Amino acid sequence: MRVTYRAIIYQCQEAFSRHPLPPGDLIHLESRERANQRFLLERFERLGPVFKATSGRRLQVCIVGIPRCRQFLKEHGDSVTPVTVKLESLFPKGFLRKMHGEDHRHYRRALVRAIDPDAVAAHRASLEDTIIEGLARHAAAHREDAGPPAAYMRTLNDIASALLIHLFFGAPFRSAHFAALMAGYQKLGPDGFEWWVGRRQRQPFAEIRGLLLKLADQPGEATEHALQDCILRRMSRDGLLDATSLGQLIYMVEMGRFDLASLFRWLSCYAAEQPAIMADIASDAAPAPPGTMPLAEAFVSETLRLNQSERLMRVVNRDVVFAGYLIPRHASVRLCMWESHKSPEAFSDPFAFNPHRFLTGHVTRDQYSPFGLDQHNCPLADMSIRLSELFVRTLAAHYAVEGVGQGPAVRGRYHWQPPTEFTVRLIP
Repeated sequence: MRVTYRAIIYQCQEAFSRHPLPPGDLIHLESRERANQRFLLERFERLGPVFKATSGRRLQVCIVGIPRCRQFLKEHGDSVTPVTVKLESLFPKGFLRKMHGEDHRHYRRALVRAIDPDAVAAHRASLEDTIIEGLARHAAAHREDAGPPAAYMRTLNDIASALLIHLFFGAPFRSAHFAALMAGYQKLGPDGFEWWVGRRQRQPFAEIRGLLLKLADQPGEATEHALQDCILRRMSRDGLLDATSLGQLIYMVEMGRFDLASLFRWLSCYAAEQPAIMADIASDAAPAPPGTMPLAEAFVSETLRLNQSERLMRVVNRDVVFAGYLIPRHASVRLCMWESHKSPEAFSDPFAFNPHRFLTGHVTRDQYSPFGLDQHNCPLADMSIRLSELFVRTLAAHYAVEGVGQGPAVRGRYHWQPPTEFTVRLIP
């Protein structure tokens, strides 16, 4: 009955407009996509680059093709709201990606100004040691077999959390501040990132916030920070740290540690499938020639092209017309990045894992855009790439990776993931 009722509403909206709705029947996308990862690609091939379906109780319009997605945001960016976690109950104005106008410009500028693009390179030794220690603990605990998938996932989450806490907040590894922040984040999201923020997050958020305010207020000569130029202290030094920017930093680490650990898991999956490439990465010590990409970075880029980078979601605030089609108010728009990255026009043999396609540096932003589009591109994209590249290099240098439980991807809470039973045995 719900589909029939919605269909009547959409037909009425179409009747009062000079423009038709996009093609496609009102099927429920989530259930179809969970059963078939290529479902939207098949609809794109049949219906064209703009088509409709439903998601929850909303009409959902899907757009495939990065130039086309970018054009939609250029034409209608002021008429849409990004779909993201609601954090206004924890700090004013909420998450950066949901802001508009001057608020978005102000807080994005403050964040970009505080990010040191050379931080990962400058502190590579300590970051690499953290990855080595985390992987070594896992390998030692599971010498005879791979161990349960949850154990490796915990290892990756601990590594990702430690790297981000160190870079964002400057807490030296093994220090009391570092241990307290790790414990606070474990309480904030004990079972992974929580989309629906409620009462359970308030106390750990307040504890983390209190710890960070103490760190930010310490005089430079007295602080026990290893990173004097961490993002927190750069914001504080420049007078850009307020309740909103501090809340942003806390939740960028919270969301980032989940996403980074998930990416590390995909990297581990491809490492198990590609031992020859991992051997090449292990022996690839020379800097890449100008205009080219190191093989380890290409390995990360190809992983992001095939997985993890999936979609951008927007809700339309008023009726808009795009590509000749009506997109009515309250409809959601799905900018299909996963499908766009599988275009045979952009990438030959698009479902094959082939990092060498990135080595020449000739892939354009109209072919590949794993961290968003234009002004809503993630300001932490480069840091994520550098940390992931370091993870791959460290894994390649110290271990042969044996995959267990490999198979087709499965739909997780937020992303497509390797199979539920996938884990690795790390062989020194």
